[in-house]
Amino acid sequence: MYELISGYWVASCIRSAVQLDIADKLLSGPKTLSQLAIETECDEKSLYRLLRAITSVGIFNEKEDGAFELNDLGAVLLSDVPGSVKPWALANLGEHYPAFGELTYGVKTGKVPFEHAHGIPVWEYYKQNPEAGMNLAKAMAGMSGAVLKTIIDTYDFSSYKTVVDIGGGNGALMFAVLNASSESTGIIFDEPYVIQQTALLIPEDLKERCTVFGGSFFEEIPAGADLYTTKWVIHDWNDEEAIKILSNVYKAMPTGGRLLIIDSVIPDDSRNTPHAGKLLDINIMAMTTGKERTLNEFKVLIEKAGLTFKRLIQTDTEVSSIVECEKV
Repeated sequence: MYELISGYWVASCIRSAVQLDIADKLLSGPKTLSQLAIETECDEKSLYRLLRAITSVGIFNEKEDGAFELNDLGAVLLSDVPGSVKPWALANLGEHYPAFGELTYGVKTGKVPFEHAHGIPVWEYYKQNPEAGMNLAKAMAGMSGAVLKTIIDTYDFSSYKTVVDIGGGNGALMFAVLNASSESTGIIFDEPYVIQQTALLIPEDLKERCTVFGGSFFEEIPAGADLYTTKWVIHDWNDEEAIKILSNVYKAMPTGGRLLIIDSVIPDDSRNTPHAGKLLDINIMAMTTGKERTLNEFKVLIEKAGLTFKRLIQTDTEVSSIVECEKV
């Protein structure tokens, strides 16, 4: 229990190491404490205490000669590498962190702790703080990198002519789908301020098959595609908002079109059983109006939006099951 309660100590140390770019500074090879102190402009004794703490949990190595070196676990804190969790550390331990201090407020009122802590909804916060918004996009891309392969390996996208990714962010899912389906074309749909950056990220070999479209999924979604996808989006919204999004997807779809809702799906009967979605749900509760849902809860939303539930497809990760729906 003591270790569980004190877990934020380690998280705070990781945040400091990330802010100081320790992993990047060790990429070229081991460095002494003095070298690191100079490069990070830190007090040498205090820096040692920080590094001693995080090496004790396996992040970086302290060598016998007193130098510090990068290891596999520390390498996931490098900047701008596939699968990096550095942006997630900056977001989760940055603007997200105050929301968790207001968690009891959220539990008592049913309101959003982030809004209570910052005074504005999370998505408005990112519009007003575009640098933080871009970091969040990188954070989601880093998390996506860990699950995209299992999605592509689990579901066959090759039969679809046109795919629209709703709330597609930086395009990671769409790029993976198009790379796996050489005959498909894709549209990445998101807020205009997001999509402007997404357009710059389209790989050269996909530019003829991939376009972007800016707008709000609460208003209108690009029509006519035979497949729509939405990953880690529906869980950000309450039931009324989610039904509105799914209803707009229904309106945009042709008869026979399909929708893949990619989210964590908590087992309906999982009392006392660990599941990644149960803790992820606390993050969602702290940040947004949404929730992680069970399959039965998804079925209610799907039916109210006019769609037909087809099947639940489990992947190798509990944070990204696939709920397949159809317009009949």
